[in-house]
Amino acid sequence: MKITSSRSLRWLPYRAMRRIAIANICQFYQSPIDQMPRTPIPDGYTVDSCSSDRLRSHAHELEYQIPERDFEMLDAGHARCFTAFQANSLAGFAWVAFGDIPGQMNHDGKPETGLPIQLSDDAAFVFQVLVLPAYRGRRLYAAIMSQMADQLQTDGIQTLVLTTEGSNQRALKAVDRMGFQNVAQASLFRLGPLCRAKYPTLPNEIGFTIGRYVGDDTAAQSS
Repeated sequence: MKITSSRSLRWLPYRAMRRIAIANICQFYQSPIDQMPRTPIPDGYTVDSCSSDRLRSHAHELEYQIPERDFEMLDAGHARCFTAFQANSLAGFAWVAFGDIPGQMNHDGKPETGLPIQLSDDAAFVFQVLVLPAYRGRRLYAAIMSQMADQLQTDGIQTLVLTTEGSNQRALKAVDRMGFQNVAQASLFRLGPLCRAKYPTLPNEIGFTIGRYVGDDTAAQSS
């Protein structure tokens, strides 16, 4: 209990800042696919790569609208969506994208916090994972990620990359359970004309590089 309380207190100033300013701490995680733990598919479910037509036909089961951009990337082969179904009901999904990831696919809800990522050819970016409320508690998250890893590995993908907002403890615990390792952190704090951004120095063996925050205007000021 004391550990949980201290972690919560540690993030209080950051959360307060997010109420009055643009504030983002972006944690980068990475895992070699062959080192990820595997979780079997629960009885009564199927998990597989999904077409845009089938996903559209089940979009009404979601509480939000999938961006048209994601469907276009899926049709163009720049992304894949792995879905879990129980009979003919959508239970959950995980999206991955390849190549250059624009900032609007990696932000915390505010456009200024968009942070572009450039992936190596053997890496994929996990940018959306969801298990519908009625199907939670069955380890579907881990099962979807496991099936996704198996299929991507046969296509030559060796590394999965994902990001999470720094104070999202539930997401951090989930990626830790899946064997992802924290490899970098970037941050942006912006209040009126004041702006401060920090970017990590990445080792060569990391499967991605990072651009600049959409809301980081310090580069323009210094040029």
